[in-house]
Amino acid sequence: MKIARKKPTTLKKNKVVARPKRSFDAKAFANSLNSLNKDNYGSAPLAVRLFVIALITALLLGLAYALLLKPKLEEITAAEAQRDTLLDVYKERESKARQLDVYKDQVAQMEVEFQRLLQQLPTDTRIPELVEGINMVGSGSNIRFQEISVPEAIEKEFFIEQPINITALGNYHQFGDFLTGLSALPRIITMHDFEVMRQSGSDIMTETPQLMLKINTNTYRSKQEAEVAAETEATTDAGTETEGGNP
Repeated sequence: MKIARKKPTTLKKNKVVARPKRSFDAKAFANSLNSLNKDNYGSAPLAVRLFVIALITALLLGLAYALLLKPKLEEITAAEAQRDTLLDVYKERESKARQLDVYKDQVAQMEVEFQRLLQQLPTDTRIPELVEGINMVGSGSNIRFQEISVPEAIEKEFFIEQPINITALGNYHQFGDFLTGLSALPRIITMHDFEVMRQSGSDIMTETPQLMLKINTNTYRSKQEAEVAAETEATTDAGTETEGGNP
C-alpha cells in the first residue's frame, strides 16, 4: 500500500508597490490661487483652501494682538514699573523712619554741644586786653609790629565776630613762634589769609632776610541774652507786619 506524500505548499509574497511621492509644485499652486473663484471657494484645491484659512487666521490673530492684547500688555508693564517705583520709595521712607529716632538723638546732642561751645565764648570782646596779649606774644617772638587794626565787629546769628588785622616784620622762625603764641592765648582766635612777602629794600644775600607778615585774625564773643531776645522779637514783629499787610 503506497502512502501518497503531500507536496509542501509555498506561500506567495505579495509585492508592495511604493507610490511615488508628490512634490509641491509652487507654480501649480500659484495658478490655482490666481484662478480662485470668489463665488465658490469650496471648489478650490485643498492646498489653496488651507492657505486661505491660515492667512485669515493669521490676520485675525494679528488684529486681536494689536487691538486687544498689546494695550493690555503695555498697561501691565506700566503698572509693574509704577509698582517698582512705589516699592523703592516705600523702602527709602521706611529706612528713614527707622533712623528717625537716631537722627533726633544726634540733633539733640549737637544742640547741647553747640550751646556748650557758645557758653565758652566771653560775653565781651575786651579788645584792649586782647591787643595787649598780642603785643606781648610779638615781643616774645622778636617781631616788630607795623600795624594792628581792629575793624568793626561782624554780627552773626548766635555770636559776634571781631576781626583783628596784623602786619609785622621778622623772619620765618619768628613768625612761627608768633603764630604758636597766638594759638596759646586764652581767647579763641582763628587765623586767616596769611601773606608773607619780602620787605622792599632788604638785602637778598643776607642770611636771614627781613620779611613782612600780613594776617587776618578773628576773635568771638557770645551775644547777650537780651540781644538774642530783642532780635527774635524784631524778627517776629516783622513777620507779623508782613502777614498783616497781605490782603
